[in-house]
Amino acid sequence: MALNSRLLGLAFASADTLVEIDGEGRIVLAMGAAPATGHAPEANWTGRTLTDLFEPRSAGRLKQALANLTPGNRSAPLDLLYDLGNGAFRRVRLRLFSLPELAPHCSCALTWQGKSFSIEPTADTPLVTRDDLMRQTSSLLAKQGPDPLTLAFVDVTGLDQVAGDQLEALKTRLHSTLQSVSVDGASASHLAGSAYALLRRDSDGSAVEDAIHNVAALEGVDVSADIRHVELSPGVDRQATLRAMRHALEVCISNGALDDPDVTFKKTLDRTLVQMDSFRAMVKARDFALHYQPIVDLKSGATHHFEALARIPGCDGPESTIRLAETLALIESFDLVVAEKAIQQMLQPGYGLTRVAVNVSAGSLATDTYGEALMRLTANQGDIRRRLSLEVTETATILDLPGTQQRLARLRQAGFKVYLDDFGVGASSFDHLNHLTVDGVKIDGTFVLRAIEDNKSRTLIRHLVEMCAGLELKTVAERVETGEVSELMLKLGVQLGQGWFFGKPEPQPRLERAAVPATGRRRGTVESWG
Repeated sequence: MALNSRLLGLAFASADTLVEIDGEGRIVLAMGAAPATGHAPEANWTGRTLTDLFEPRSAGRLKQALANLTPGNRSAPLDLLYDLGNGAFRRVRLRLFSLPELAPHCSCALTWQGKSFSIEPTADTPLVTRDDLMRQTSSLLAKQGPDPLTLAFVDVTGLDQVAGDQLEALKTRLHSTLQSVSVDGASASHLAGSAYALLRRDSDGSAVEDAIHNVAALEGVDVSADIRHVELSPGVDRQATLRAMRHALEVCISNGALDDPDVTFKKTLDRTLVQMDSFRAMVKARDFALHYQPIVDLKSGATHHFEALARIPGCDGPESTIRLAETLALIESFDLVVAEKAIQQMLQPGYGLTRVAVNVSAGSLATDTYGEALMRLTANQGDIRRRLSLEVTETATILDLPGTQQRLARLRQAGFKVYLDDFGVGASSFDHLNHLTVDGVKIDGTFVLRAIEDNKSRTLIRHLVEMCAGLELKTVAERVETGEVSELMLKLGVQLGQGWFFGKPEPQPRLERAAVPATGRRRGTVESWG
């Protein structure tokens, strides 16, 4: 085989098309594969200026590379857009080489990338929020066809190398492109940093990857994408799947686990679905206990009422399980069973005068369901209603204050007392007190603990007590762990106290107990929160 033929074979092994240009940039030789029909290099390129083959940004980058090229050197690969005309393009990777003995002529090797494509005029198509993404997912899962619905995680690398107006233009086109390749043209969302998520009907990332490469080439920037897919199953309970999906996304984002989202998201989603089933089964079987902690009148030391606290098997503390149930909208059934168990205890012989408070999440008050069920549970039991109090937790999640106020008003009219729990946490506490009619507030334990050392906390509690007195509301101090704290709360005007100084939670309300004076320490008391 002739030497020239061998060299030509080697050249074509690493490129699709070969071009030689003269010192003016005109093509003097072209051979190899065409980018599309009607664009054969030998027939259509010879005599043309090389840069004229490309869209303007690509042409500018190519001109700069040619200007910087010196004899005997090879350029870095250039990712460009070949202009097919009529708004169509094809990506190509081009390398330049200047052979000293052929100077000023230059050799070019072109490797075609992907298929030809058209880019519509850029529209400022905003990405949807994560809430909107969940709604789109719900709708699409309801219409699940033969093709699986997948959640594609897209990490766009290289954005940090672009700045200013170029970055804004790139993001606008990128966001529009991600929307265009989502399943319905409106299901792409920004998660955090350079991470995005979009819904698709396949698990092949090449279409998304090609679209992002096309944007990068058109904008003349060096960005790429790492794409992972997780198949979504509609499951038995579509809404449960969506809540678990939302939770899994939040966990991935908050833990910075988007480096490997397909694994992390899938594991979190699977684990969450298992936890959901386990929680439902626990509630259905009533497989948890209530322990009762006294809430004491600070002046007399006598027990005013008890708070019923859930104890869940296999958990050191119920907080994380209950928070997950609130996140997954499973808390309403749990709150009702807690009330049911507390009422059963109150109906036991010897407990006819016992007053008990149960927690109810703000999420359970988002509809009429909880209140109506509680009214049925206590039908013809006016005495129980007068002895059962409701402590509203997670008040920061209340979105419908007028609706919540109406539901609480009906419960109070029926005889139930209502307290706002963890009062003082977040700026919304006073706004809630302004909109919700209640019987008392529980001062968050962090304020109570800080009050011993912090004058600002003492001042805040004093003003809160004065305000509540004017509104005829009872005040309860949480986390009263020592006699010193009890004395201080009494001095500040707080009426009731709860904490280990007065007693730990026990399986049954302790009816007979020695009165604890407001002054002095009780011997042997454990003075830490635990």
